[in-house]
Amino acid sequence: MPRATTQPQVPFAHKLVLNQWLLSLFTVDTFEKLAEHLRDEALEGLDENNVHRFHHALTAQLFNLTQLPTELLLEYDQNIVKHTQRLNEARLTRGDEPVVWKYFQYLALLFTEIYLDRYFRDPKALLAAINARVATYNEGKPEADQLKPLDASAEAWPQLNKLAFWMATGSGKTLVMHANILQFQHYLGVHGRRKELNRIILLTPNEGLSQQHLREFKAAGIDAELFNKDGRGLFTGRAVEILEITKLGDEMGEKTVAVDAFEGNNLVLVDEGHRGTSSGSDGPWMSRRDALCKKGFSFEYSATFGQAVKGKPALTDLYAKNTLFDYSYRYFYGDGFGKDYQILNLDEGTQKDHLEVYLVACLLSFFQQQRLYRDQESAFRPFQIAKPLWIFVGGSVTATLATKDASDILEILQFFARYVSDRAGSIQRIDRVLNHGLQTATGKDLFAQRFVYLNTCGLSAAQVFEETLATLFNAPGGGQLYVENLKGATGEVALRLGAENDAFGVINVGDDATLVKQCENKGLATGEREFSGSLFHEINKAHSPVNLLIGSKKFTEGWSSWRVSTMGLMNVGK
Repeated sequence: MPRATTQPQVPFAHKLVLNQWLLSLFTVDTFEKLAEHLRDEALEGLDENNVHRFHHALTAQLFNLTQLPTELLLEYDQNIVKHTQRLNEARLTRGDEPVVWKYFQYLALLFTEIYLDRYFRDPKALLAAINARVATYNEGKPEADQLKPLDASAEAWPQLNKLAFWMATGSGKTLVMHANILQFQHYLGVHGRRKELNRIILLTPNEGLSQQHLREFKAAGIDAELFNKDGRGLFTGRAVEILEITKLGDEMGEKTVAVDAFEGNNLVLVDEGHRGTSSGSDGPWMSRRDALCKKGFSFEYSATFGQAVKGKPALTDLYAKNTLFDYSYRYFYGDGFGKDYQILNLDEGTQKDHLEVYLVACLLSFFQQQRLYRDQESAFRPFQIAKPLWIFVGGSVTATLATKDASDILEILQFFARYVSDRAGSIQRIDRVLNHGLQTATGKDLFAQRFVYLNTCGLSAAQVFEETLATLFNAPGGGQLYVENLKGATGEVALRLGAENDAFGVINVGDDATLVKQCENKGLATGEREFSGSLFHEINKAHSPVNLLIGSKKFTEGWSSWRVSTMGLMNVGK
């Protein structure tokens, strides 16, 4: 007789009963079945009557929806149109491209319309519908995989005032968030409850993301500011207040604000909030966050709910019942939005004996991307492919320069110095990489099929070397590697060949002076340069000469770039 298992067997993605209930309203049981009629990009945008083409595609394929008649779906669609036009006002005024929803973003907003309409109209009926779905899910499941129903004897709305969106990085969570704010305000207004809302608060995991959200709210024409605990007085509630979740406390402190200073009737937006769930659903961050929306409402957004709830039954139960929309990475990748990638890890023997050849191969891989982009830029333009960027990311997130990060950065810089100064040796290694490969201890050629484009360009190894100087290092005639501390750009160190050529790289580091001093001690040419502006903040601009970025993983929090095409990880994930 088999033993009863005490461990959950059903994957979290199959437990999302709220999402399953929404899908059932469309008479489908999987997201794929709902999406299959909407994936055509020709359906994006509005028709001549300002109705989304997605609406027509849905109602044409899914007619006789008893729970969602065409008139109701059209009403929801027109709400989405109104909110989208509001979000595009600022963009169009500035001459920016307007937001045009992808099918999955439209569905996320449509699901929100359906939920909020029922939440405000009849929360008790909504609770009963979700409980019916929980009962359907629980049938035949072992106890470890059962979900607890909501409490039908208690007031409904406090059990229904949290929604989660599980959406892959890059799928437009922030745009959906902006629309969700307008959707919630709309339904407050419809039901005469606008005066009930105290504040709109966005919780983020770190200052970098707070700054990024501030910029994005500005682009959307939504009033927002970084939270100031000295308060706005009469103007409280007029703007979205952005606050790192780490600054919430039970009591007022020098760097923290007490939760009860906010009251509980707030609209709370949470970006990657599960970072505060490490101690389970009763952890201090989670309870403080919940207190903020006790009498209000919460929207939460994350790309990694599946990882966050793993091994945490209470969190699994919670998010199974409040995850409204699932467009996690498997759907994102399946739709062709994810990245195909190649990972080359060195075994110890190969690293010890062939590190220089491997680094040359990495350089050539990036150069191949650069050359392909240069040769085919006009063909790539419709696909919005950006100029390639090579980044090295270290493991430390401290403000000062960690010893390990410093040694990693120095190793990379010394490699570049050797590459540009040892012409004969570099040409020899280029020839080896392109024409002979590198055998690992198991006899596998690490570089097989990695340089198809370069191998068909008809360039000799010497010509490749000369082109890397011009294309990657911005120095057609070559020159010595200079490491320069930029006075006026805090935490930035420029890399250039020769004194007069444009910087080809920038190091973003907490302690720039210490790093430059260590470079000097290692025999690298160093100096200082007066510089107004920032190489780092110009990287995403079309005119940026920077091809290489080096730093700790701290700079990636709140930083976003479409340019990254080659990445070196320095002792990350060991």
